[in-house]
Amino acid sequence: MTTKITPYEIAVLSANLVDQRKGKDIIVLKTEQVSSISDYFIIASVDSRTQMMALADHLVKALKQHHLSPLNQDIDKAGRWTLLDYGDIVIHLFHHADRDYYNLERFWNHATEIPQSQWLKEEKQAS
Repeated sequence: MTTKITPYEIAVLSANLVDQRKGKDIIVLKTEQVSSISDYFIIASVDSRTQMMALADHLVKALKQHHLSPLNQDIDKAGRWTLLDYGDIVIHLFHHADRDYYNLERFWNHATEIPQSQWLKEEKQAS
């Protein structure tokens, strides 16, 4: 019997996977009240194209273990940003300068931010 993982649990898992692979400035936004696109956004910065590609690959493989596959995976040819769309969860990985340029946090400032202390704690309790 397979237990269905909730969108919140996917968001917590994803944020922790990014954290474990040295993603920086990780933000989890609860967007379900303000967007029909998704329930949660995970936004993070990376230092290099290599790190971005490795992190995206790691996320896809780890989430596949929970029977989740991205509906869309969009990777900038220059390696400056990557988007992994899981329907209820959208993961945005940006090189630092591009994250500042796109400034998704400001665009989605009406969404609720899940504090890092909460999503880190909840992943440890699930382990």
